[in-house]
Amino acid sequence: MGEVGREYDLAILGGGPAGYIAAIRAGQLGLDTILIEKEYIGGTCLNRGCIPSKMLLHVAGIISDIDYLNKVGVKAHIEKIDMKKLQKENRTAIEKLRNGIGLLLNNYGVKVVEGEGRFESSEHIHITKKDGSVESVRFRKAIIATGSTSFVPDYVRLGENIVTSRQALFIEKIPKRVVIIGGGYIAAELGTLYSTLGSEVHLLARSRLLSRIDEDIVLEAERRAGFKVHRNCIIKSVKEGKQVKVDYISESKRETVNADLVVVAIGRVPNTKNIGLENTRVTVDGKGFIETDVTMVTKDPNIYAAGDITAGPMLAHKAFMQGKVAAEAAAGIKSAAFEPNAIPEFVFTNSEIVHVGLTEKEAVDKGYEARSVKFPFSALGKAVATRNEKGFVKLVYEKNGRLLGFSAVGRGVSEILGEAGLALEMNAFLDDIAATIHAHPTLYEAIHEAAELGLGRPWHYLVKK
Repeated sequence: MGEVGREYDLAILGGGPAGYIAAIRAGQLGLDTILIEKEYIGGTCLNRGCIPSKMLLHVAGIISDIDYLNKVGVKAHIEKIDMKKLQKENRTAIEKLRNGIGLLLNNYGVKVVEGEGRFESSEHIHITKKDGSVESVRFRKAIIATGSTSFVPDYVRLGENIVTSRQALFIEKIPKRVVIIGGGYIAAELGTLYSTLGSEVHLLARSRLLSRIDEDIVLEAERRAGFKVHRNCIIKSVKEGKQVKVDYISESKRETVNADLVVVAIGRVPNTKNIGLENTRVTVDGKGFIETDVTMVTKDPNIYAAGDITAGPMLAHKAFMQGKVAAEAAAGIKSAAFEPNAIPEFVFTNSEIVHVGLTEKEAVDKGYEARSVKFPFSALGKAVATRNEKGFVKLVYEKNGRLLGFSAVGRGVSEILGEAGLALEMNAFLDDIAATIHAHPTLYEAIHEAAELGLGRPWHYLVKK
């Protein structure tokens, strides 16, 4: 054990979405808090995931609009894509947000330490700082928020042209052909980004694209994805040479594709190794996730966990809420609990995909007498006026009208997800949605139209008898 430093009310291991929100909330509650982060405040989401990907996808969306402008009489074209300049702006946005979080932490009195933390016991953390010095601090309560990392299978050896999403978001040269191994939201968004920039993209999915979301939603997006999706793929080998050669089996047929860049986006695994959990009473499940109850406390009463290291979708907004709950529970607030009815999910493909609650298949599998209804954007004034009439919203509900799930596919649908999430949290019925006045013309009134359609009285959609 190194030299024992001062005691803190709360020690937080990891400065990503769960960790820094926990630290801010702890500061608001007056807890003497230390936050230990080995890389950058903001974690993967801010520095290597959500924020850089959305900045680049925003630019990709503008590029996609060039065709629309030409169709409506505005002559426009892309003269050049300067990736170095684009990445400079990307890093500027990241740094601005990171500095903002640092300012908040400082204002709430949180001590931030750059270094790697490891539990020595249920009361001590040993810190190896970036400058090489070491310190051991004592805590009354601790929160583990060490996040996750990209999963790299045994058949892959990372290199200059075989990378994970961490490197794929910061390329400074557009590759001619890209192979993406994976079928989740990270793979789909990278496929959208590269194909819009001009790359030929092949996505090799283990089953299909976005297998957790109803297939009718995914197929609608896939039609305008801009990249080729190969289903039911088994990767046999990935070999780097002048080009990267990928051998795989798809639909029982042996295939080979050569690429300038291969991105491994199979999934992520929790960062629970090498942080000293064996020196505590914290337990993990069979997949390596830390086990907690609804207050986010682990089997060790002094230690809580939040974010990607806990079971469930690895999403920043889930981590935000869990971090808040963990900090409040550690401060002794009895009402603190993480018990959401639904966690929203979204994918920024050319036609965005959003989902919250149960899919139609999940509802049926759970034994609900489930029904569904779709309202097409082709019948929505705002969508037609802006030439974004491709896509639809889908409501899944019980026979009595209680909402069970919401999905949508189309341009801009991520901005209407909030209403559906709130409706699910409030156990809303179709009648509740239909009785709420929705502004016209807007995209979100599609939810109102879908509710009316489910009730058999649509306003702007003809139901054939």
